[in-house]
Order: sequence, then structure tokens, then C-alpha cells
Amino acid sequence: MQKDLDEEALLDSRFLEKSYQEAMALTQAVASYLEGEHEQIRNHGLTADTEVYYASESMRVSTCLMQVMSWFLVQKGVATGEITKEQAGSSKFRLGAGDICLARVDTSKGNLPKQFIIFLHKAQNLYRQVARMDRMVYGGQDTANPVHEMFNRIQGQDKPE
Repeated sequence: MQKDLDEEALLDSRFLEKSYQEAMALTQAVASYLEGEHEQIRNHGLTADTEVYYASESMRVSTCLMQVMSWFLVQKGVATGEITKEQAGSSKFRLGAGDICLARVDTSKGNLPKQFIIFLHKAQNLYRQVARMDRMVYGGQDTANPVHEMFNRIQGQDKPE
């Protein structure tokens, strides 16, 4: 029975590493793309509205990838014993920004480049995949978002007890 548990942990670790490597490759591809595309967008004299839309969608992609990579790094910390699974399951370390990352995007708006749209969909799909893994490992969706909680406190909408 101990052997089965060890094999299961090894398979989980291999799956986690493979998923992490895929996420890292996508993150690097998007970073390279955005770096090169930024100059092209700037030099094409696009309207202010188009530039703002492209920038906001670029932030969405970046947020998705940042959340995913952070989640994977926490899982690596659990695997190496740097953090406990219980700690990793707290809202502080859970996958966040789902409302931003999974919002429906009208890709026909703003004249977004085709390659960018592909990256947007890949980032959202990766986020969905990691959200499923997060729920499998830690249970139901953790709706508490520390950034939103702090914003609400600043606005006086949610006073701590």
C-alpha cells in the first residue's frame, strides 16, 4: 500500500512538473510576443480606444499567466516541504482573479491581432485547467480574494470584525 501512495505522489509530481513546464513555455511565448508586438502597435498609429483595449486585454493575459505560475510555484513549495498543503490551501495562496481571467472577451472589438487572440484563449484555457486542479487538491472554489477584500475595506464596504 505504501508503494501505491509513493507511485501516486510520483505521478502527481510528474504531472505537476509537465503542467508547470507547459505554463512556463506559454508565459515565455506571450512575453516575447508582447514585447515585439508593443513596438508594432505603437508604430501603426492606432486610435487611443484601440490602444487602451489592447492594453487592457494584454493585462488580462498577463494576470491569467501570473496567477497560474504563482499557483504552480506554491505547489512546488508543497512538494519540497517549504509550505504545508494546509497553508497552500488558504485564500492567500489559492488561484485568484477568476473574474478577470475568465471574463468573456469580445475578440471582434478593438481589432486585436490574431496571434494575440490565440494567446488570450490559451491563457484562459490554462487558467481553467489550473482552476480544476486547484479545486481537486483543495476542494470547492475559494471565492475570497484578498485584493477584493482589501479594496472593500478601503471603501468601507466590508469592515473587519
